[in-house]
Amino acid sequence: MSASVLSSCATISEEACRAGSWQDIGFEDGEKGRSRSRLANIAETCAKYNVVPDRVAYIRGLEEGLVRYCTPDTGYSSGRNGQPPNAECEAGAYSDYLDAHADGVLVYQLYAERDSLVDRWQNRRDKYLDVRSRLDAVDPDGEGLSAKERRRLESWAARLDHEMDDIRIEIRAFERIHDLDRWTIPNLD
Repeated sequence: MSASVLSSCATISEEACRAGSWQDIGFEDGEKGRSRSRLANIAETCAKYNVVPDRVAYIRGLEEGLVRYCTPDTGYSSGRNGQPPNAECEAGAYSDYLDAHADGVLVYQLYAERDSLVDRWQNRRDKYLDVRSRLDAVDPDGEGLSAKERRRLESWAARLDHEMDDIRIEIRAFERIHDLDRWTIPNLD
């Protein structure tokens, strides 16, 4: 493989243009899952050096590289990360890649749903900590807070604590049902 193949921003050196290792350049691009439209950018750069890329060799190399890129592992990983399927893999109808991508998307969605529950829990926790700090900010005799205000804040703290427990139970059930890694519940200290 030619090491002179450029960065993903579609630039190519004069040396790489003149060397003309078009199949190698295409292979490297395919192996990285890059689009065949990249060839137009390469051609534009090489035109400055009066070099015309060999389109057929580039595409042949790209397609060979895509065989290495469009794997089930790559598909699952991109789906799991919430990325859309690679357009070249989709166009090439790499069914194993596409099936694995769909599986990855399902896992991504499950974790996103669980994260939404976690966000709800954290929201209640933040409110709870705020109420507790307001209660703790006054001296133990309660001076500074009326008895009515103290009871109201204590009631609110208890309600938030109960809601956090309910959401925690919901999170654990969701994790069990969908066989997800367990979320580590932070301490309230």
